[in-house]
Amino acid sequence: MRTSRRPFIQGALAITALLGLPRYLLALTWPKNAFTSTVPSEALVELLGTDHSEVSDKIELKLPVIAENGAEVPVTVNTSLPGVKSISIVVEKNPRPLAISFGFSPQMLPEVACRLKLAKSSRVIAVVETATGIFSTSREVTVTIGGCA
Repeated sequence: MRTSRRPFIQGALAITALLGLPRYLLALTWPKNAFTSTVPSEALVELLGTDHSEVSDKIELKLPVIAENGAEVPVTVNTSLPGVKSISIVVEKNPRPLAISFGFSPQMLPEVACRLKLAKSSRVIAVVETATGIFSTSREVTVTIGGCA
């Protein structure tokens, strides 16, 4: 009985295409210009279409006042604003100010926690996009040892 390599090759090509599909779809939606921008306002314009936001007391930004090591600064953001679409964190004095952005569906709890690298003492801004507008809050952080080379 003679076997053919054709089904094996076709299967391998199909698997390769399926594995590459998520990366292709992610590349279509990734806001590259926002994350590569070196100016905070430009990063927000690229990400949200505007750099204007209303300061809100319904956003809670938790991070240390003094960060001994800027290589990993714990940050938590949560909000009671309704209809949250995204939460983004901007570090004003980092080489790339837009640190992270999370998208939300209506069923998700609008709370994020992460560790950021801070190049030096800076203002950290939490920006929340909702169905009714863009809101923000900020805090100053003093960094004793910078985390960005």
